[in-house]
Amino acid sequence: MTEQPPEPFAWRFCPICGKALAHDHDGQSAQPHCASCRRFYYLNPVPATCCFVARSDGALLFARRAVAPCKGRWCLPGGYLELGETAEEGALRELREETNLRASRVRLLGVSTHPSPVSGAVMVLGYVVEDWTGLGGMRPDTDASELRFFRLEERPALPFAVHRDLLALYDRENRGRG
Repeated sequence: MTEQPPEPFAWRFCPICGKALAHDHDGQSAQPHCASCRRFYYLNPVPATCCFVARSDGALLFARRAVAPCKGRWCLPGGYLELGETAEEGALRELREETNLRASRVRLLGVSTHPSPVSGAVMVLGYVVEDWTGLGGMRPDTDASELRFFRLEERPALPFAVHRDLLALYDRENRGRG
């Protein structure tokens, strides 16, 4: 069975009072607006992270998704940020939750933003994990059903455009190494 994505995200009704929204000018552009609540609604990207964990031979760690969207497909370990945590803290938490690996040093690789059928839009901050431990205790958990290191020539196709963008950036940065 092929997974059907949800309908494209759009603000049509006020999530507070339930009344239909009308487009109104917010001072810069026309946006969905609730006259009753005096509130504008925006399609801003939801922040998330992904991690690049490499072995000494250059193989990268991928996680097979255990949940929708794209259940069963391989992606980079990561997920949505939680309120009150920094992007770096979120990346470390998601890596620990999905793989049981502990990272002590990460560096920002880059950022990619694309439309998302689930959240409207997503902004993913990619982190290179420079120091990590726990390979002996590595195990899939939460959103991952399987973990595997892939060499460059055997990497799976990634379902998320943000991951593809960041992987291309990672590969450009690491060209000629290893």
